[in-house]
Amino acid sequence: MYKVKNLETNQIENWSIEQILYEINRDHSPEFTEYNEKDWEEGWKEWCEGQYYSLITTKNNENNN
Repeated sequence: MYKVKNLETNQIENWSIEQILYEINRDHSPEFTEYNEKDWEEGWKEWCEGQYYSLITTKNNENNN
């Protein structure tokens, strides 16, 4: 899981990679090439970071849950 801060509520949330990819890839035109598990960090920085969310952890800590 990844720790993501919701900038509207200031709450820390636990997100899966699937949730992150959904947030990055939603609301784009059909011509948009979706980000995947290999390039999601680039997409996060471009479309999400600092707007509504902030990524607290930058690497997957699934084994530490």
